[in-house]
Amino acid sequence: MKIHTENRRYIPVAGEFDVIVCGGGPSGFTAAIAAARHGAKTLLIEKYGFLGGTGTAALMVQFGSIFDGKNILIGGCVHEFLHRLADEGYGKMYTDKTHRMIFDPEGMIAVCQKMVLESGAELLLHSVVTDVILEGDSARGIVVENKSGRSAYMAKIIIDATGDGDIAFRAGEEFSYGNKEGRVQPVSLEFLLGNVNHEKIIGQGLGITLPYIRQAKENGDWKIPSDQFFSWGRVIKRGAPDIPESSFYFINATNALNINGVDAKDLTKAEIECRRQVDDLIYFLQKYVPGFEKCYLDRTAAQVGIRETRRIRGKYTLTQSDILEGKHFDDGIVPGCNSIDVHDINGKEFSHKFLEKETHYQIPWRCFLPEKTKGLIMTGRCISADHHALGSVRVMVVCMPMGEACGYAAALACKENYLLEDLPVEKIKQALRAQGTMI
Repeated sequence: MKIHTENRRYIPVAGEFDVIVCGGGPSGFTAAIAAARHGAKTLLIEKYGFLGGTGTAALMVQFGSIFDGKNILIGGCVHEFLHRLADEGYGKMYTDKTHRMIFDPEGMIAVCQKMVLESGAELLLHSVVTDVILEGDSARGIVVENKSGRSAYMAKIIIDATGDGDIAFRAGEEFSYGNKEGRVQPVSLEFLLGNVNHEKIIGQGLGITLPYIRQAKENGDWKIPSDQFFSWGRVIKRGAPDIPESSFYFINATNALNINGVDAKDLTKAEIECRRQVDDLIYFLQKYVPGFEKCYLDRTAAQVGIRETRRIRGKYTLTQSDILEGKHFDDGIVPGCNSIDVHDINGKEFSHKFLEKETHYQIPWRCFLPEKTKGLIMTGRCISADHHALGSVRVMVVCMPMGEACGYAAALACKENYLLEDLPVEKIKQALRAQGTMI
């Protein structure tokens, strides 16, 4: 391999903060809001020109439940966000308890931005975090690349909300990847269709597609690795005419296998393959499935949706049994009740393992703290969890309260001059309980 050696570079320090949040997805934007609301001088850095991550760039426009059958688990800025999304006409909750909804991705972009700016956090878009600045074993800042060049930002605490654990990885933390054989769940490209006749579909569910898929297979018209759709649903856009016979639908069905989501060549391969599959799926829907005869492609996601990459090893690793047993911990700070949703690595199917009704699990504070690096918090899809536990904690309605808890923790540590590992967990719990979270 040929090597190019860079000249020594002097990087200007563009700003100093209490807390820097790297990544503006579901876990990142909530972390920034919580930290800023709790008094920390906060910077949120995002590679796109908008916030929302999986819900916007990847068009996964469906939120699961925050209700365990007995209690609404989540309060604070996450609860506020869900209600603002609905109240402003960007989505409609199935019930007031579950808070489940399908939403307009443009609405999520708008509400995320409003809430972050209202919190007092600063926002830096179109910027990629390329390195972490270490002093000994402590994270002290990050390096950013953007149209302005290369610059550094310093902070007392860094929150890694990149999804892939990019900051922790660059700090030298160990990580786990995939299942026991090192294989990860497939990736999917979401897309929106227009002019779908909702009246022909309503109340029937995804099961209606199965006989059509079998028929299409016999005719050579099914060219997708999976044997089913993963999810779909009607998207109501604020201000658009409410005409069920000409509706927008999101489709979650493409599948690219054996993709390393932290490898640019693999991601390129996934984008090419999934975009090819979009054409095949539209052809299938138009030809076989009632209600889609006259549909058209409205938009595709800006990127494929990644279900699994690095899981940074923390001071505790959440397990599948912790989830299914509804385990609570002395340092549990994030409640969740989502099923374990693991997509078959061979692409054929996906399955759910559900918790008992009226139970929920907790994610302990230790899962957010890497083994070695001080001053660094992990949140979102990259936390310390095993392959199957990740199938529950990776979803947005679990990642958002993760971010909120980590944002409060970071602000508390700055305000009261604690090292993260010495921060009394009860102080984090008190802040969350005051906001209505079930801890």
